[in-house]
Amino acid sequence: MAAMAQHKPKQEEKFDSMELTEEKINAITDQIPQRPMGAVETTSYSIVILFAFGALAFFVWQFVVNFILEPTAMQCFNHTLERLKTDPRITVRLGNSNEIRAWGSNSQSRVARQQVPHQIYKDASGLEHARIQFYMRGPNGTGQVHADMYRDAAGQWQYTYLLVDVYSGASQTPSRVHIVSPH
Repeated sequence: MAAMAQHKPKQEEKFDSMELTEEKINAITDQIPQRPMGAVETTSYSIVILFAFGALAFFVWQFVVNFILEPTAMQCFNHTLERLKTDPRITVRLGNSNEIRAWGSNSQSRVARQQVPHQIYKDASGLEHARIQFYMRGPNGTGQVHADMYRDAAGQWQYTYLLVDVYSGASQTPSRVHIVSPH
């Protein structure tokens, strides 16, 4: 029995010795001092982090400007298209307003058709103008739109001029429709 009593504690010691060994390892590794970070290392990490934040801010800004906020040229395009779809002089020549389609440039390229040719400039009084040109097509003909727009003091779009060259019927020469004549 004494031999059994001695044998039993040895098994427990082996089990306990594994836990003690793990505890001993943890105790040793917890006491190893870590090397302090140097000024150069801290500065380089800070520069990398600031560069990453700068790149993130740039991409977020580009996303917001291009996809959430509507660019000036697209605002002018949409405003002009809605105005032309409700104008009886255009619907008589091109057809029903629900069937009128518009695009940026006459090209085989989808990207070119989606981009509206425009020019943003400031006049002598400091007002920002947007000059746009795009194409329209309805069941009775096609048209090329020329517009120059600016925002008034109330924030509404106003036209310096809005002209449509309409090709309708068998005629190859356009008839110019002055929706808003230049001053």
